[in-house]
Amino acid sequence: MPYVNSSRLKDKLLAEIPELEAHRKGRDVLLAFKQDVGEALSQAIGYSNALIVTKAAKILRKQIIEHTRAFYGSFHEDCIEDSLPSILIPLVCTIEHGADIKSQLRFGASKTDLAMAQLLQYNCYAQYKEEAKTFRHTKDRETPLPVFIGMSTYAKTRKRLLVEMLHDHGLIISYDSVLEVSAQLGDAAVNRYKNEGVVCSFILRTNIFTTAAMDNIDHNPSATMASTSFHGTSISVFQHATAENEGDLRETNPVDSKARKVPELPDSFANIHPACFTQKQPSPSIVEVPLILPLLN
Repeated sequence: MPYVNSSRLKDKLLAEIPELEAHRKGRDVLLAFKQDVGEALSQAIGYSNALIVTKAAKILRKQIIEHTRAFYGSFHEDCIEDSLPSILIPLVCTIEHGADIKSQLRFGASKTDLAMAQLLQYNCYAQYKEEAKTFRHTKDRETPLPVFIGMSTYAKTRKRLLVEMLHDHGLIISYDSVLEVSAQLGDAAVNRYKNEGVVCSFILRTNIFTTAAMDNIDHNPSATMASTSFHGTSISVFQHATAENEGDLRETNPVDSKARKVPELPDSFANIHPACFTQKQPSPSIVEVPLILPLLN
């Protein structure tokens, strides 16, 4: 094959085809039609942006999968930030509000930013299976938001279909996980009762002035069927904190991840002997109490 000078070949092609244009890139010369240059440049820019997004997604995905934080029975003050990788919240803030670093440092992340970041962390899968109808979330990446909304939804509605529908959209934990967490919290409450000898809320503090109020609860008392009429007692506990004394936080009992059923309370707590009068018109006993009158000046 005879030797062909590249510069002369270029000149001959440009002379024979006026629509061509020469674009030099280093030692190479690219020949392209005028009408295709703009489209080619736009495609190159789009391809470059796609590569940047892909690289950023790979970096973020790696940190999400490596960052693990399971639910241990309570939500502490910094539980949201601890459940997320450090790079995720700034990225979500930048996507929603723009690249304003000063505002992010001054005001921090909003509730919507934290919610979006938690849902991304919760719905990230290490492996994606094609044609799979359901996906299993790992417990090591269950953020506080899906757990809290799932428990609250089931506690207020008791609707399994509602919990499963929200779970299918990636908003809350599954129905089975809700029951599992409920059993673990119940097991921890019973263990605390065995250690302390009293049943009370986890949020109550020690070394603080506390009062309680009791009231009867009567639901449909005029009903003739026991299935629709209920009687009970409500107990409300109030703690009076002051600026000098806010009380001491109680230590949280660790939950047992293997607990699947709430143990039964002792019979002395669960069963109350019925009280009744042996006579239709009982006569109360007389008790002598000394009357102390205040001294009058």
